[in-house]
Order: sequence, then structure tokens, then C-alpha cells
Amino acid sequence: MNQTSQQPRPQFKRRTIFIKKNLQLRYMMMIILSVLCGLAIMTFELTATLNDLFDTYPVLVQPIYDQFIPIAAGFFYKIAIYLLFVVLISAILSHKMAGPVYHFERVCKAIAKGDFSQRVHLRKGDQLTDLQEDFNAMMDRVEAEINKNKQS
Repeated sequence: MNQTSQQPRPQFKRRTIFIKKNLQLRYMMMIILSVLCGLAIMTFELTATLNDLFDTYPVLVQPIYDQFIPIAAGFFYKIAIYLLFVVLISAILSHKMAGPVYHFERVCKAIAKGDFSQRVHLRKGDQLTDLQEDFNAMMDRVEAEINKNKQS
């Protein structure tokens, strides 16, 4: 092994949530849209079921319809809170994806400029750690071949 692979890993402390804004916003929108589709399907099913019940048992279901507006208002408040949680969670998940992509891009640009000693170091819990290990092993091999060719 060479010296670069024996150095301790630097500690990354990201202070910004949006590292790669476009990537993260697309990822978040996919999550939010899938949740909204699920909520729309659930709402459609609920209203269809209530309509069927009202058509079949109008006398029994009439008290439910009389209370529908207050029930629906509480339901929509809960959905708004739920969607806020979905936005926060999707921001955190997108951050776990965008951070590693950002680090890979930064290291690849440095390697493209000729610095073959660069390696990717991700935080614990980030995505793409398997790719990081394979990438770093590949760069160890490339650097070893370059050094071998320089000595020849």
C-alpha cells in the first residue's frame, strides 16, 4: 500500500443541506410526488366508499356527512403536517445521496488535472460507500502503475 491509503480519513462536517441543489430537488420531488399520489388515491377511495355507504344506508351515514367538514379540516391539517415531515425526510435522504456525488465529482476533477493521489472519503452513513472503496482501490492500482512506469 502507498502512503495515501494509510493516512487517516478526514472528518467531513457538512453545514449546508443543499450541496447539489438540482439533484437533491429532483430526488425530493420524486419522493413528494409519490406520497401525494398515494394520498390522492387514499382520498379517492375514502370518498368513493363514503358515497357507496350513503347510497346504500342514507339514514345511518347522514350523521357522518353532517360532521364531514370538521372531520375533513382536521384530516387536512394532519396531511399538511405529514407532508412537512416528508419534505424534511426527503431533504435528509437527498443530502445523503448528493454529498457523495459531490465528493466523487470533486475528486474526479482533481484526478483529471493530474493529481492521482486523490481519494474519495465519505462520512459514515453516506450512500455509495461500496463505490468509494472500489474507486479508491482502482486509484491505488492506477497510481501504483504510474509509479512503476516512472521507475522503468
